[in-house]
Amino acid sequence: MRNRKYGRWLTAAVAALALSMGSLCAQQITGEEARQFQKINQVLYLISNAYVDTVDMPSLVEGAITEMLGSLDPHSVYIGAEEMKTEEQEISGNFEGIGIEFNVLRDTIVVVNTIAGGPSERVGLLSGDRIVYVDGALKTPVKLNDVPRFLRGPKGTRVALRVVRPGVADTLEFSIVRDKIPMYSLDAAYLVDDTTGYVKLNRFMATTNDELQAALGRMPGISSLILDLRGNGGGLLDQAIRVAGNFLQPNSLVVYTEGTNMPRQEAHTETMLPTYGKNRLVVLVDENSASASEIVAGAVQDWDRGIIVGRRTFGKGLVQQQIPLNDGSAVRLTVAHYYTPSGRSIQRPYTKGDLQGYYNDFAKRYTSGELTEGKAAEVDSSHVYRTLVRGREVYGGGGITPDVFVPLDTTGYSDYWSGLVRKGVLLEFAVTELDRHRAEYRAQYPDLESFLSGFTLTPELEQALVALGEARGVPFDEKGMETSRRLIAAQVKAYLAQRLWDTTAYYRVIHAEYDTDFAAAVAVAHGRQPQ
Repeated sequence: MRNRKYGRWLTAAVAALALSMGSLCAQQITGEEARQFQKINQVLYLISNAYVDTVDMPSLVEGAITEMLGSLDPHSVYIGAEEMKTEEQEISGNFEGIGIEFNVLRDTIVVVNTIAGGPSERVGLLSGDRIVYVDGALKTPVKLNDVPRFLRGPKGTRVALRVVRPGVADTLEFSIVRDKIPMYSLDAAYLVDDTTGYVKLNRFMATTNDELQAALGRMPGISSLILDLRGNGGGLLDQAIRVAGNFLQPNSLVVYTEGTNMPRQEAHTETMLPTYGKNRLVVLVDENSASASEIVAGAVQDWDRGIIVGRRTFGKGLVQQQIPLNDGSAVRLTVAHYYTPSGRSIQRPYTKGDLQGYYNDFAKRYTSGELTEGKAAEVDSSHVYRTLVRGREVYGGGGITPDVFVPLDTTGYSDYWSGLVRKGVLLEFAVTELDRHRAEYRAQYPDLESFLSGFTLTPELEQALVALGEARGVPFDEKGMETSRRLIAAQVKAYLAQRLWDTTAYYRVIHAEYDTDFAAAVAVAHGRQPQ
Protein backbone atom coordinates (compact mmCIF):
# COMPACT_ATOMS: atom_id res chain seq x y z
CA MET A 1 0.00 0.00 0.00
CA ARG A 2 1.41 3.37 -1.01
CA ASN A 3 2.33 5.84 1.73
CA ARG A 4 -0.76 8.04 1.34
CA LYS A 5 0.49 11.01 3.31
CA TYR A 6 3.63 11.34 1.24
CA GLY A 7 1.76 10.62 -1.97
CA ARG A 8 -0.67 13.46 -1.22
CA TRP A 9 2.23 15.83 -0.59
CA LEU A 10 3.90 14.91 -3.88
CA THR A 11 0.64 15.56 -5.73
CA ALA A 12 0.29 18.92 -4.02
CA ALA A 13 3.91 19.78 -4.80
CA VAL A 14 3.46 19.03 -8.48
CA ALA A 15 0.31 21.14 -8.56
CA ALA A 16 2.09 24.01 -6.82
CA LEU A 17 4.97 23.87 -9.28
CA ALA A 18 2.60 23.76 -12.23
CA LEU A 19 0.71 26.77 -10.92
CA SER A 20 3.98 28.60 -10.36
CA MET A 21 5.04 27.90 -13.94
CA GLY A 22 1.68 29.08 -15.21
CA SER A 23 2.06 32.30 -13.29
CA LEU A 24 5.52 32.86 -14.72
CA CYS A 25 4.37 32.20 -18.25
CA ALA A 26 1.59 34.73 -17.72
CA GLN A 27 4.26 37.18 -16.54
CA GLN A 28 2.59 37.56 -13.15
CA ILE A 29 5.92 38.15 -11.45
CA THR A 30 7.35 41.43 -10.36
CA GLY A 31 10.65 43.01 -9.45
CA GLU A 32 14.08 41.72 -10.46
CA GLU A 33 12.82 38.30 -11.57
CA ALA A 34 10.40 39.95 -14.02
CA ARG A 35 13.19 42.08 -15.47
CA GLN A 36 15.38 39.00 -16.02
CA PHE A 37 12.57 37.13 -17.77
CA GLN A 38 12.03 40.12 -20.01
CA LYS A 39 15.74 40.23 -20.79
CA ILE A 40 15.73 36.59 -21.95
CA ASN A 41 12.69 37.21 -24.13
CA GLN A 42 14.33 40.32 -25.62
CA VAL A 43 17.51 38.45 -26.54
CA LEU A 44 15.57 35.61 -28.17
CA TYR A 45 13.46 38.10 -30.10
CA LEU A 46 16.56 39.95 -31.34
CA ILE A 47 18.27 36.73 -32.46
CA SER A 48 15.13 35.54 -34.23
CA ASN A 49 14.42 38.83 -36.01
CA ALA A 50 17.75 40.65 -36.42
CA TYR A 51 20.58 38.10 -36.57
CA VAL A 52 22.48 37.94 -39.86
CA ASP A 53 22.13 34.18 -40.49
CA THR A 54 19.41 31.57 -40.10
CA VAL A 55 19.27 30.24 -36.54
CA ASP A 56 18.18 26.84 -35.26
CA MET A 57 16.07 28.32 -32.49
CA PRO A 58 15.09 25.03 -30.75
CA SER A 59 18.76 24.03 -30.40
CA LEU A 60 19.65 27.51 -29.17
CA VAL A 61 16.92 27.46 -26.51
CA GLU A 62 17.72 23.91 -25.41
CA GLY A 63 21.39 24.82 -25.11
CA ALA A 64 20.53 27.83 -22.97
CA ILE A 65 18.30 25.75 -20.70
CA THR A 66 20.99 23.09 -20.34
CA GLU A 67 23.60 25.71 -19.44
CA MET A 68 21.31 27.34 -16.87
CA LEU A 69 20.55 24.08 -15.13
CA GLY A 70 24.23 23.12 -15.31
CA SER A 71 25.08 26.14 -13.20
CA LEU A 72 22.94 24.78 -10.36
CA ASP A 73 23.34 21.49 -8.49
CA PRO A 74 24.72 18.23 -10.00
CA HIS A 75 21.31 16.63 -10.55
CA SER A 76 19.10 19.33 -12.10
CA VAL A 77 18.93 18.52 -15.84
CA TYR A 78 17.02 19.22 -19.03
CA ILE A 79 15.48 16.19 -20.76
CA GLY A 80 14.74 16.55 -24.47
CA ALA A 81 11.57 15.25 -26.05
CA GLU A 82 13.33 12.26 -27.65
CA GLU A 83 15.00 11.33 -24.40
CA MET A 84 11.62 11.51 -22.66
CA LYS A 85 10.32 8.95 -25.16
CA THR A 86 13.29 6.74 -24.34
CA GLU A 87 12.57 6.97 -20.63
CA GLU A 88 8.97 5.94 -21.28
CA GLN A 89 10.29 2.91 -23.16
CA GLU A 90 12.41 1.96 -20.16
CA ILE A 91 9.43 2.19 -17.84
CA SER A 92 7.41 -0.05 -20.16
CA GLY A 93 10.26 -2.60 -20.30
CA ASN A 94 11.00 -2.09 -24.04
CA PHE A 95 14.68 -1.35 -23.61
CA GLU A 96 17.72 -3.00 -25.15
CA GLY A 97 21.21 -1.53 -24.98
CA ILE A 98 24.41 -1.54 -22.93
CA GLY A 99 22.82 -0.76 -19.56
CA ILE A 100 24.18 2.51 -18.21
CA GLU A 101 22.85 5.71 -16.68
CA PHE A 102 24.79 8.59 -18.21
CA ASN A 103 25.19 12.33 -18.39
CA VAL A 104 27.07 14.62 -20.78
CA LEU A 105 29.84 16.64 -19.14
CA ARG A 106 31.78 19.16 -21.25
CA ASP A 107 30.51 17.49 -24.44
CA THR A 108 31.64 14.03 -23.25
CA ILE A 109 29.53 11.05 -22.16
CA VAL A 110 30.05 10.29 -18.47
CA VAL A 111 28.87 7.03 -16.93
CA VAL A 112 26.76 7.92 -13.89
CA ASN A 113 26.03 4.32 -12.97
CA THR A 114 25.90 0.87 -14.51
CA ILE A 115 22.59 -0.96 -14.31
CA ALA A 116 22.87 -4.02 -12.11
CA GLY A 117 22.82 -7.19 -14.18
CA GLY A 118 23.35 -5.30 -17.42
CA PRO A 119 26.12 -5.84 -20.00
CA SER A 120 28.18 -2.77 -19.00
CA GLU A 121 28.38 -3.92 -15.40
CA ARG A 122 29.50 -7.36 -16.54
CA VAL A 123 32.52 -6.02 -18.44
CA GLY A 124 33.57 -3.60 -15.70
CA LEU A 125 32.46 -0.15 -16.87
CA LEU A 126 32.50 2.13 -13.81
CA SER A 127 30.82 5.28 -12.57
CA GLY A 128 32.87 8.27 -13.75
CA ASP A 129 34.18 6.63 -16.94
CA ARG A 130 34.19 8.94 -20.00
CA ILE A 131 33.11 7.33 -23.28
CA VAL A 132 35.06 8.99 -26.08
CA TYR A 133 34.86 6.50 -28.97
CA VAL A 134 31.96 4.27 -30.07
CA ASP A 135 32.72 1.70 -32.75
CA GLY A 136 35.84 3.67 -33.69
CA ALA A 137 34.00 6.97 -34.15
CA LEU A 138 34.90 9.92 -31.94
CA LYS A 139 31.89 10.87 -29.80
CA THR A 140 33.09 14.11 -28.29
CA PRO A 141 31.69 16.68 -28.58
CA VAL A 142 28.28 15.06 -28.30
CA LYS A 143 24.76 16.20 -27.48
CA LEU A 144 22.84 14.48 -24.69
CA ASN A 145 19.88 13.66 -26.92
CA ASP A 146 22.11 11.86 -29.45
CA VAL A 147 23.66 9.39 -27.02
CA PRO A 148 20.88 6.73 -26.95
CA ARG A 149 20.98 6.51 -30.74
CA PHE A 150 24.43 4.89 -30.84
CA LEU A 151 24.56 3.16 -27.43
CA ARG A 152 21.23 1.38 -27.70
CA GLY A 153 20.43 -1.28 -30.23
CA PRO A 154 19.02 -4.76 -30.72
CA LYS A 155 19.91 -7.51 -28.28
CA GLY A 156 22.94 -9.50 -29.41
CA THR A 157 24.63 -6.70 -31.35
CA ARG A 158 28.12 -5.71 -30.24
CA VAL A 159 29.49 -2.22 -29.60
CA ALA A 160 33.14 -1.25 -29.03
CA LEU A 161 33.83 1.58 -26.58
CA ARG A 162 37.03 3.45 -25.82
CA VAL A 163 36.90 5.00 -22.37
CA VAL A 164 38.90 7.50 -20.33
CA ARG A 165 38.97 6.57 -16.64
CA PRO A 166 40.03 9.11 -13.97
CA GLY A 167 43.46 8.22 -12.62
CA VAL A 168 44.32 5.88 -15.53
CA ALA A 169 46.82 7.21 -18.07
CA ASP A 170 45.75 5.21 -21.13
CA THR A 171 42.30 4.84 -22.63
CA LEU A 172 40.50 1.56 -21.90
CA GLU A 173 38.73 -0.53 -24.53
CA PHE A 174 35.50 -2.42 -23.88
CA SER A 175 33.61 -4.79 -26.11
CA ILE A 176 29.98 -4.96 -25.02
CA VAL A 177 27.18 -7.15 -26.34
CA ARG A 178 23.86 -5.33 -26.09
CA ASP A 179 21.15 -7.07 -24.15
CA LYS A 180 17.66 -6.58 -22.82
CA ILE A 181 18.18 -4.39 -19.79
CA PRO A 182 16.73 -6.05 -16.69
CA MET A 183 13.86 -4.12 -15.19
CA TYR A 184 13.32 -6.20 -12.06
CA SER A 185 14.44 -5.13 -8.61
CA LEU A 186 15.50 -8.33 -6.90
CA ASP A 187 18.75 -9.88 -8.10
CA ALA A 188 19.03 -12.70 -5.58
CA ALA A 189 17.30 -14.20 -2.55
CA TYR A 190 18.32 -17.37 -0.74
CA LEU A 191 19.00 -18.98 2.64
CA VAL A 192 22.64 -18.59 3.62
CA ASP A 193 22.08 -21.16 6.35
CA ASP A 194 19.20 -22.42 8.49
CA THR A 195 18.79 -19.10 10.30
CA THR A 196 20.10 -16.43 7.88
CA GLY A 197 18.40 -15.05 4.80
CA TYR A 198 19.90 -12.91 2.05
CA VAL A 199 18.15 -10.51 -0.35
CA LYS A 200 19.82 -8.26 -2.93
CA LEU A 201 17.89 -5.30 -4.39
CA ASN A 202 19.43 -3.55 -7.40
CA ARG A 203 17.02 -0.58 -7.52
CA PHE A 204 13.67 0.69 -6.23
CA MET A 205 10.93 0.19 -8.83
CA ALA A 206 7.16 -0.10 -8.73
CA THR A 207 7.33 -3.80 -7.79
CA THR A 208 10.27 -3.67 -5.35
CA ASN A 209 8.37 -4.03 -2.10
CA ASP A 210 6.20 -6.81 -3.53
CA GLU A 211 9.34 -8.66 -4.66
CA LEU A 212 10.95 -8.21 -1.24
CA GLN A 213 7.90 -9.42 0.65
CA ALA A 214 7.60 -12.45 -1.63
CA ALA A 215 11.26 -13.28 -0.95
CA LEU A 216 10.78 -12.94 2.80
CA GLY A 217 7.75 -15.19 2.53
CA ARG A 218 10.00 -17.92 1.13
CA MET A 219 12.27 -17.68 4.20
CA PRO A 220 10.06 -18.55 7.16
CA GLY A 221 11.78 -18.95 10.50
CA ILE A 222 14.94 -16.95 9.80
CA SER A 223 16.41 -15.04 12.75
CA SER A 224 18.84 -12.89 10.70
CA LEU A 225 18.49 -11.10 7.37
CA ILE A 226 21.14 -9.53 5.14
CA LEU A 227 19.65 -6.81 2.95
CA ASP A 228 22.20 -6.06 0.22
CA LEU A 229 21.92 -2.54 -1.22
CA ARG A 230 25.42 -2.40 -2.72
CA GLY A 231 25.42 -0.73 -6.11
CA ASN A 232 21.75 0.21 -5.72
CA GLY A 233 21.45 3.69 -7.24
CA GLY A 234 17.94 4.39 -5.93
CA GLY A 235 14.63 4.81 -7.71
CA LEU A 236 11.07 5.39 -6.49
CA LEU A 237 10.76 7.14 -3.14
CA ASP A 238 7.47 5.51 -2.19
CA GLN A 239 9.10 2.09 -2.62
CA ALA A 240 11.98 3.09 -0.32
CA ILE A 241 9.41 4.04 2.32
CA ARG A 242 7.54 0.76 1.88
CA VAL A 243 10.76 -1.28 2.02
CA ALA A 244 11.76 0.49 5.24
CA GLY A 245 8.28 -0.30 6.56
CA ASN A 246 9.15 -4.01 6.56
CA PHE A 247 11.67 -3.36 9.34
CA LEU A 248 10.59 -0.27 11.31
CA GLN A 249 7.77 0.12 13.78
CA PRO A 250 4.41 1.46 12.54
CA ASN A 251 4.26 5.19 11.79
CA SER A 252 8.04 5.62 12.07
CA LEU A 253 9.58 8.62 10.32
CA VAL A 254 11.62 7.34 7.35
CA VAL A 255 12.74 10.56 5.69
CA TYR A 256 11.80 14.21 5.46
CA THR A 257 12.36 16.77 2.74
CA GLU A 258 12.88 20.50 2.91
CA GLY A 259 13.87 23.25 0.48
CA THR A 260 13.78 26.99 0.07
CA ASN A 261 10.43 26.84 -1.74
CA MET A 262 9.29 23.57 -0.19
CA PRO A 263 8.31 23.41 3.50
CA ARG A 264 9.26 20.37 5.54
CA GLN A 265 7.30 17.26 4.56
CA GLU A 266 7.62 13.93 6.34
CA ALA A 267 7.23 10.36 5.12
CA HIS A 268 6.27 7.67 7.66
CA THR A 269 5.82 3.93 7.53
CA GLU A 270 2.29 2.56 7.42
CA THR A 271 0.34 1.74 10.56
CA MET A 272 0.41 -2.05 10.11
CA LEU A 273 3.03 -4.20 11.85
CA PRO A 274 6.25 -4.72 9.87
CA THR A 275 6.85 -7.93 7.90
CA TYR A 276 10.28 -8.41 9.49
CA GLY A 277 10.18 -6.29 12.58
CA LYS A 278 12.09 -8.02 15.35
CA ASN A 279 14.96 -10.25 14.27
CA ARG A 280 18.52 -9.23 13.45
CA LEU A 281 18.98 -7.05 10.37
CA VAL A 282 22.22 -6.30 8.51
CA VAL A 283 22.22 -3.77 5.65
CA LEU A 284 25.12 -4.02 3.20
CA VAL A 285 26.08 -0.75 1.44
CA ASP A 286 28.98 0.55 -0.60
CA GLU A 287 30.17 3.68 -2.38
CA ASN A 288 27.61 3.15 -5.16
CA SER A 289 24.57 2.88 -2.88
CA ALA A 290 22.63 6.09 -3.52
CA SER A 291 19.39 8.01 -3.04
CA ALA A 292 16.58 5.60 -2.05
CA SER A 293 19.18 3.11 -0.77
CA GLU A 294 20.57 5.80 1.49
CA ILE A 295 17.09 6.67 2.72
CA VAL A 296 16.48 3.06 3.79
CA ALA A 297 19.95 2.62 5.32
CA GLY A 298 19.74 5.99 7.12
CA ALA A 299 16.33 5.20 8.61
CA VAL A 300 17.45 1.73 9.77
CA GLN A 301 20.55 3.25 11.38
CA ASP A 302 18.78 6.21 13.00
CA TRP A 303 16.15 3.98 14.58
CA ASP A 304 18.82 1.51 15.80
CA ARG A 305 16.94 -1.19 13.94
CA GLY A 306 19.91 -2.83 12.22
CA ILE A 307 23.65 -2.72 11.59
CA ILE A 308 25.01 -0.99 8.48
CA VAL A 309 28.02 -2.83 7.03
CA GLY A 310 30.32 -1.79 4.19
CA ARG A 311 31.60 1.60 3.01
CA ARG A 312 30.25 5.16 3.00
CA THR A 313 27.43 5.55 0.52
CA PHE A 314 27.40 7.85 -2.51
CA GLY A 315 25.69 10.87 -0.93
CA LYS A 316 22.82 11.65 -3.33
CA GLY A 317 20.22 13.44 -1.24
CA LEU A 318 18.62 15.94 -3.61
CA VAL A 319 14.92 15.72 -4.47
CA GLN A 320 14.17 16.15 -8.17
CA GLN A 321 10.77 17.01 -9.56
CA GLN A 322 10.24 16.22 -13.24
CA ILE A 323 8.19 19.03 -14.81
CA PRO A 324 6.90 18.53 -18.38
CA LEU A 325 7.28 21.31 -20.95
CA ASN A 326 4.95 22.06 -23.85
CA ASP A 327 6.97 20.25 -26.56
CA GLY A 328 7.26 16.89 -24.82
CA SER A 329 10.56 17.73 -23.14
CA ALA A 330 10.95 18.20 -19.39
CA VAL A 331 13.02 19.81 -16.68
CA ARG A 332 14.16 17.65 -13.78
CA LEU A 333 14.63 20.31 -11.14
CA THR A 334 15.99 19.91 -7.63
CA VAL A 335 13.37 21.24 -5.21
CA ALA A 336 14.47 19.97 -1.79
CA HIS A 337 16.99 17.94 0.25
CA TYR A 338 16.49 14.54 1.83
CA TYR A 339 17.14 14.24 5.58
CA THR A 340 17.29 11.10 7.72
CA PRO A 341 15.07 10.88 10.83
CA SER A 342 17.89 12.21 13.06
CA GLY A 343 18.26 15.28 10.83
CA ARG A 344 21.27 14.27 8.72
CA SER A 345 21.45 15.59 5.16
CA ILE A 346 22.19 12.70 2.82
CA GLN A 347 23.61 14.92 0.08
CA ARG A 348 27.39 15.28 0.00
CA PRO A 349 28.77 18.81 -0.50
CA TYR A 350 28.97 20.31 -3.98
CA THR A 351 29.78 23.61 -5.63
CA LYS A 352 27.07 25.00 -7.88
CA GLY A 353 28.00 24.62 -11.53
CA ASP A 354 31.04 22.40 -10.83
CA LEU A 355 29.88 19.03 -12.11
CA GLN A 356 33.47 18.07 -12.90
CA GLY A 357 34.50 18.66 -9.30
CA TYR A 358 31.50 16.71 -8.05
CA TYR A 359 32.53 13.57 -9.93
CA ASN A 360 36.21 14.08 -9.17
CA ASP A 361 35.39 14.24 -5.46
CA PHE A 362 33.78 10.83 -5.75
CA ALA A 363 36.75 9.46 -7.71
CA LYS A 364 39.11 10.62 -4.93
CA ARG A 365 37.66 7.95 -2.65
CA TYR A 366 39.60 5.40 -4.70
CA THR A 367 42.91 7.24 -4.29
CA SER A 368 42.61 8.74 -0.80
CA GLY A 369 42.55 5.45 1.09
CA GLU A 370 38.94 5.87 2.19
CA LEU A 371 37.71 2.75 0.40
CA THR A 372 40.67 0.52 1.15
CA GLU A 373 41.72 1.73 4.59
CA GLY A 374 38.72 3.59 5.96
CA LYS A 375 40.54 6.90 5.90
CA ALA A 376 38.24 9.92 5.79
CA ALA A 377 38.35 13.61 6.52
CA GLU A 378 38.02 14.60 10.16
CA VAL A 379 34.34 14.71 11.07
CA ASP A 380 32.98 18.23 11.59
CA SER A 381 31.32 18.47 15.02
CA SER A 382 28.28 19.99 13.30
CA HIS A 383 27.83 16.71 11.40
CA VAL A 384 27.63 14.45 14.47
CA TYR A 385 24.12 13.26 15.33
CA ARG A 386 22.51 10.81 17.75
CA THR A 387 20.38 7.80 16.92
CA LEU A 388 16.81 7.98 18.14
CA VAL A 389 16.69 4.92 20.42
CA ARG A 390 20.15 4.23 21.84
CA GLY A 391 21.68 7.67 21.33
CA ARG A 392 24.68 6.35 19.38
CA GLU A 393 26.84 8.79 17.41
CA VAL A 394 26.20 8.78 13.64
CA TYR A 395 27.69 11.05 11.04
CA GLY A 396 26.36 13.42 8.41
CA GLY A 397 28.27 15.42 5.85
CA GLY A 398 27.32 13.30 2.86
CA GLY A 399 26.21 9.68 2.52
CA ILE A 400 25.59 7.10 5.24
CA THR A 401 28.71 6.08 7.18
CA PRO A 402 28.47 2.36 8.09
CA ASP A 403 28.58 1.02 11.64
CA VAL A 404 31.04 -1.65 10.50
CA PHE A 405 33.60 -0.64 7.86
CA VAL A 406 34.74 -3.26 5.35
CA PRO A 407 37.65 -2.26 3.08
CA LEU A 408 37.34 -2.67 -0.66
CA ASP A 409 39.13 -5.91 -1.50
CA THR A 410 41.61 -5.16 -4.29
CA THR A 411 44.01 -8.03 -3.58
CA GLY A 412 43.00 -9.85 -6.76
CA TYR A 413 43.16 -6.84 -9.06
CA SER A 414 45.74 -6.76 -11.85
CA ASP A 415 46.06 -5.18 -15.27
CA TYR A 416 45.72 -8.65 -16.79
CA TRP A 417 42.42 -9.32 -15.01
CA SER A 418 41.21 -5.83 -15.91
CA GLY A 419 41.99 -6.46 -19.58
CA LEU A 420 40.09 -9.75 -19.57
CA VAL A 421 37.06 -8.07 -17.99
CA ARG A 422 37.07 -5.02 -20.25
CA LYS A 423 37.28 -7.16 -23.37
CA GLY A 424 34.43 -9.35 -22.14
CA VAL A 425 36.70 -12.43 -22.22
CA LEU A 426 35.49 -14.00 -18.95
CA LEU A 427 31.86 -13.79 -19.97
CA GLU A 428 32.57 -14.93 -23.54
CA PHE A 429 34.54 -17.91 -22.23
CA ALA A 430 31.65 -19.01 -20.00
CA VAL A 431 29.15 -18.63 -22.83
CA THR A 432 31.24 -20.53 -25.40
CA GLU A 433 32.11 -23.25 -22.85
CA LEU A 434 28.42 -23.90 -22.28
CA ASP A 435 27.67 -23.68 -25.99
CA ARG A 436 30.02 -26.63 -26.47
CA HIS A 437 29.47 -28.65 -23.30
CA ARG A 438 26.13 -27.69 -21.72
CA ALA A 439 24.84 -31.27 -21.75
CA GLU A 440 27.99 -32.52 -19.99
CA TYR A 441 27.71 -29.80 -17.34
CA ARG A 442 24.06 -30.64 -16.74
CA ALA A 443 24.88 -34.32 -16.39
CA GLN A 444 27.83 -33.76 -14.04
CA TYR A 445 26.13 -31.07 -11.95
CA PRO A 446 22.40 -31.84 -11.70
CA ASP A 447 21.85 -29.05 -9.17
CA LEU A 448 23.52 -25.89 -7.94
CA GLU A 449 24.77 -27.49 -4.73
CA SER A 450 26.80 -30.07 -6.64
CA PHE A 451 28.21 -27.34 -8.88
CA LEU A 452 29.18 -25.14 -5.92
CA SER A 453 31.10 -27.95 -4.26
CA GLY A 454 32.40 -29.75 -7.34
CA PHE A 455 33.39 -27.31 -10.09
CA THR A 456 36.86 -25.77 -10.29
CA LEU A 457 38.64 -23.97 -13.10
CA THR A 458 41.04 -26.71 -14.16
CA PRO A 459 44.47 -25.99 -15.71
CA GLU A 460 43.03 -27.04 -19.06
CA LEU A 461 40.16 -24.58 -18.79
CA GLU A 462 42.54 -21.88 -17.63
CA GLN A 463 44.74 -22.44 -20.69
CA ALA A 464 41.68 -22.19 -22.95
CA LEU A 465 40.74 -18.93 -21.21
CA VAL A 466 44.24 -17.54 -21.70
CA ALA A 467 44.12 -18.46 -25.39
CA LEU A 468 40.77 -16.70 -25.81
CA GLY A 469 42.20 -13.64 -24.08
CA GLU A 470 45.15 -13.54 -26.48
CA ALA A 471 42.77 -13.90 -29.43
CA ARG A 472 40.86 -10.87 -28.10
CA GLY A 473 43.98 -8.76 -27.70
CA VAL A 474 44.86 -9.44 -24.04
CA PRO A 475 48.45 -10.81 -23.90
CA PHE A 476 49.10 -13.40 -21.21
CA ASP A 477 50.73 -11.99 -18.07
CA GLU A 478 51.99 -14.71 -15.74
CA LYS A 479 52.37 -12.38 -12.76
CA GLY A 480 48.93 -10.90 -13.36
CA MET A 481 47.40 -14.37 -13.54
CA GLU A 482 49.10 -15.34 -10.29
CA THR A 483 47.65 -12.25 -8.60
CA SER A 484 44.16 -12.64 -10.04
CA ARG A 485 43.76 -16.41 -10.44
CA ARG A 486 41.28 -16.78 -7.58
CA LEU A 487 39.20 -13.81 -8.73
CA ILE A 488 39.21 -14.94 -12.37
CA ALA A 489 38.18 -18.47 -11.38
CA ALA A 490 35.36 -17.13 -9.17
CA GLN A 491 33.97 -14.91 -11.92
CA VAL A 492 34.09 -17.62 -14.58
CA LYS A 493 32.38 -20.05 -12.20
CA ALA A 494 29.74 -17.45 -11.37
CA TYR A 495 29.02 -16.76 -15.06
CA LEU A 496 28.65 -20.49 -15.69
CA ALA A 497 26.28 -20.83 -12.74
CA GLN A 498 24.19 -17.87 -13.86
CA ARG A 499 23.71 -19.39 -17.30
CA LEU A 500 23.04 -22.86 -15.97
CA TRP A 501 20.55 -21.65 -13.35
CA ASP A 502 19.81 -17.97 -12.58
CA THR A 503 21.14 -14.71 -11.16
CA THR A 504 20.83 -15.99 -7.60
CA ALA A 505 23.24 -18.77 -8.57
CA TYR A 506 25.73 -16.13 -9.77
CA TYR A 507 25.70 -14.39 -6.40
CA ARG A 508 25.89 -17.62 -4.44
CA VAL A 509 29.13 -18.46 -6.25
CA ILE A 510 30.63 -15.00 -5.75
CA HIS A 511 29.66 -15.00 -2.07
CA ALA A 512 31.25 -18.39 -1.52
CA GLU A 513 34.37 -17.78 -3.60
CA TYR A 514 35.24 -14.07 -3.43
CA ASP A 515 33.24 -11.49 -1.45
CA THR A 516 34.72 -10.05 1.74
CA ASP A 517 31.77 -7.67 2.17
CA PHE A 518 29.37 -10.60 2.26
CA ALA A 519 31.58 -12.56 4.66
CA ALA A 520 31.62 -9.58 7.03
CA ALA A 521 27.83 -9.26 6.82
CA VAL A 522 27.37 -12.96 7.66
CA ALA A 523 29.66 -12.58 10.68
CA VAL A 524 27.63 -9.62 11.93
CA ALA A 525 24.38 -11.47 11.25
CA HIS A 526 25.67 -14.27 13.50
CA GLY A 527 26.64 -11.80 16.22
CA ARG A 528 30.37 -12.02 15.56
CA GLN A 529 32.99 -9.43 14.67
CA PRO A 530 34.15 -9.56 11.02
CA GLN A 531 37.64 -10.98 10.54
